[in-house]
Amino acid sequence: MGQFAYGLIGHPLGHSVSPEIHRRLFALSGVPGTYELLDFPPEELEARLPALRALDGFNITIPYKQTFLPLLDTVDGRAARYGAVNTVKCAETGMRGFNTDVTGFLRALAQADIPLSGHVLLCGTGGVSHMMACEALERGCTLTVGARTYGKASAFADELTARYPGSQVEPSALAYLSGSFDLILNGTPAGMYPNVKELPVPLNVARSSRAVFDAIYNPTETTLLARARAAGAKTQNGLSMLVWQAAAAQEIWTGKTFAPEDIDALCREMAVYIKEHFA
Repeated sequence: MGQFAYGLIGHPLGHSVSPEIHRRLFALSGVPGTYELLDFPPEELEARLPALRALDGFNITIPYKQTFLPLLDTVDGRAARYGAVNTVKCAETGMRGFNTDVTGFLRALAQADIPLSGHVLLCGTGGVSHMMACEALERGCTLTVGARTYGKASAFADELTARYPGSQVEPSALAYLSGSFDLILNGTPAGMYPNVKELPVPLNVARSSRAVFDAIYNPTETTLLARARAAGAKTQNGLSMLVWQAAAAQEIWTGKTFAPEDIDALCREMAVYIKEHFA
């Protein structure tokens, strides 16, 4: 058996720990695979397609989770529903897109005993935010959508209410948010390494909400999570989501499955790895 070739496309990718996660997953499964970072700006995307098709599969992150959809030959139902793709399997029949972020997201919430219910504040309008919004609305949550500008939030809210008629979705500019929420979901890069002091919401909102999930994994505790935890909220970072979605991607690519206890152990190992390499 020869080596299988996988990778991650996005821009920028300097902070990514995905190659290390996938290296350890290959060791667990016994699959001889390589995983490379493929960092290029959006204007180069079309020119890169032949090389991407030559891979056995790849992951997708910012800024391509939504823009890559029309370039795929086929799309899995979940990815189509969210309007966002993060995993692609390449075969002779073409490129097929999937969304494994949802697997990681739901696992991460369950691990922290955080229910996806009540009044939810969603920060951001990108690919991961689309997935989280759909999952929240499908569970009957009331949703406030926050973005840098009211216009961007309003457009996203309109898109969601068209997709989920009868749902309660309110737009807001992030800087003007107030009040408390049952759950804050952060899908923005605010607070990501190296800009670790940034907050996506006003401090009083972070301190007054019952639970917070931050899709950022580097640092393992963002300023948002630290302020919320200090005020008594349940918190969860994006590391479990990242590791579980990676395992789900490898299952799609290779057909190999992983024991939950092995993935939980890998989450703990990667938390140590991030602290050692990005402190």
